[in-house]
Amino acid sequence: MAQDNRHGIIFRNDNPSAAASSRSHVARTLKERAIEIWARRQLGRIEHERRVLAIASKLFDLTTHLHGLGALHRKVLRMAALLHDVGRRFGEKNHPADGARMIEDECFLPLTRRQRRAVMYLTRYHRGAVPALGYDGILRKGDGRKELRILLALLRAADALDSRQLDPPVLALALKGRKLSITCYIEEDCARSRKTFRRRKKFRLLEEVLRMRVEVEVRHAETVEHV
Repeated sequence: MAQDNRHGIIFRNDNPSAAASSRSHVARTLKERAIEIWARRQLGRIEHERRVLAIASKLFDLTTHLHGLGALHRKVLRMAALLHDVGRRFGEKNHPADGARMIEDECFLPLTRRQRRAVMYLTRYHRGAVPALGYDGILRKGDGRKELRILLALLRAADALDSRQLDPPVLALALKGRKLSITCYIEEDCARSRKTFRRRKKFRLLEEVLRMRVEVEVRHAETVEHV
């Protein structure tokens, strides 16, 4: 039986809010827009968040046949991508916990109670240690802890593939069987860029929950035309 090969390229100017014709997509986009506006009010600029949204969405779509999650989970992932760093308003050190508290307290955000808990969970643990199932202090029975752990893995991986301090790379993704190959094409070929985009710890949870292998390669942008 032939292996299922999937590919995708994410460019620097990918637009995660591109409109589509279906009413359901328009509704999702309007909700995301309200969340995006609030995130921008907290942070001033959200270029990083928009890029993480694009990367997370691409990873979700690329691995759909492995995780089996649907449109509602994808929607939660996209909202969390926009909100995951809002706690930086109060500084870098405790921004995951600060962000989760901000999401909990903000009535402006158009979230159901279950969505709010999900986005709080994804924000709180997008960085740092991830607690065992049932020990996160946020989710409740019936919230879908296993499914949200998959979304968390996708968010952490997407966050690792973008940086606030470096120019965003062009990303080429290829999934063959259970091996995900990611090539980062960077403008500035330096040790710092290579270290940043090849951080193994950000991909461990994804490898664990989807039983896959993630390999990241960094190349100079001059070779992108050969993708």
